[in-house]
Amino acid sequence: MKRSKKSSLSSKSTLLSYKTPYSPFVRRFIKLVLNTVNKFDLWEKGDSFIVCVSGGPDSLCLLDVLTLLQKKQNFTLHIAHVNYHLRGKDSDSDEALVRAYAENYSLPLTVFSQKKNIQSVSEEKLRDIRYSFFEKLRMKENADHIVVAHNQDDQAETLLMRLLRGSGLSGLSAMRPKNGSITRPLIEMNRSDILQYLKERNITFREDKSNSDSRYLRNKVRHELIPFLEEKFQPQTRKLLAETATLLGEDYAVLSDIPTELSFKQEDLSVEFSRTILLKLPTALIHQEIRALLRPFLGGKNPDKNLINELMKAIKSTKSKTQTLTFKGLKFIRKGDRVRLLNF
Repeated sequence: MKRSKKSSLSSKSTLLSYKTPYSPFVRRFIKLVLNTVNKFDLWEKGDSFIVCVSGGPDSLCLLDVLTLLQKKQNFTLHIAHVNYHLRGKDSDSDEALVRAYAENYSLPLTVFSQKKNIQSVSEEKLRDIRYSFFEKLRMKENADHIVVAHNQDDQAETLLMRLLRGSGLSGLSAMRPKNGSITRPLIEMNRSDILQYLKERNITFREDKSNSDSRYLRNKVRHELIPFLEEKFQPQTRKLLAETATLLGEDYAVLSDIPTELSFKQEDLSVEFSRTILLKLPTALIHQEIRALLRPFLGGKNPDKNLINELMKAIKSTKSKTQTLTFKGLKFIRKGDRVRLLNF
């Protein structure tokens, strides 16, 4: 991680957007963002933020909104940027633009430069890299929130992608407005309004060319599936899908908070519990408990449906002999009524 140096771009080249007068549209946009903040209790006055800025339209809109609110709400803002060096000069140009805006807004900036070759460039791998960096920076700066720029369109796309992959309630909840330290104040704003905001604020941004690459599922959903659904079935597809994801998230939160009688014996690398007590629960709660038990063994990630299905078969089995399953470094052992999960 490194702090910002003077940008090679002049302040004139990126435009001091915060000096631009507010238009009626900008005022309405900020009011809608604040409605989202109040509805989901995203922050309080005086909070501090790690603002994740890629150089794209969504994150620069988010940054500008927060700077406009900063004085009135007594915010502390610190910009974070990740340069994966996967797109050559384009990646460096993204970083240069973010540095210029940090200078224009007089805000501190920390850049994580991923110069080592990445074995896998999957979306999941890149997400793990940036969120690990964001959390380490949040802890270092003692910040209250990591603020990301996911919007209503992102939410709709995520719901459809997970639906196509066969996700359960947890996955279909998509992205919550607030999840731990992660905060999403633009989650109810659509992409067309974000672009209009940038136009009226005269904010320069960069487009990632990979966003039009049809090899990625998200791009197929964004550029092909959603427009098809809007044209042939429901013009408000994006809005309705995003609202559905939010409702499912609220349902999942209630389910997650239901207390159960399941107790377990936990050690450093293993956890043990009663098969009989687990099977007394409704199926939805059984799956919920299994996910919660597995996450620590999977680096905090949710287990996929195949793993859950295999474990459920073994747990429900009436065979009296000891059963053992192994899956990606995880071992499952059922002996009588006792079930044990451990890494190996």
